[in-house]
Amino acid sequence: MTPERRLDQLEPLMADALRKIDRRGAGKLIDMVTRADQNATNAAVRADYAAKMTETTAKGVTNLTVSMQKQFDELRTGQETIMAFLREKLP
Repeated sequence: MTPERRLDQLEPLMADALRKIDRRGAGKLIDMVTRADQNATNAAVRADYAAKMTETTAKGVTNLTVSMQKQFDELRTGQETIMAFLREKLP
C-alpha cells in the first residue's frame, strides 16, 4: 500500500471523527448555555419571590406594630380610668 493510498483511506475517517467531535462540542456548548440561562431564570424567580416575601413580612410587622400600639393606648386609657376611680374612692 502506498502512502498516498493510506492517506486516501485516513482522510474520510479523520473528517468523520472531526465532525463528530465538533457536533459533540457544539452540543455541550448549547447544553451549557441552556443551563446557564435556566440558572439565571431560576435566580431571578428566587429573587422576585424573596422580594415579595420581604414586602409581605414588612407589611405584617407594620400592621402588628399599629395594632399593638392601639391596644397599648386602650390599656393605658383603662388603667388611667381605674386609677382615677380609685383616687376618688380611697382616702
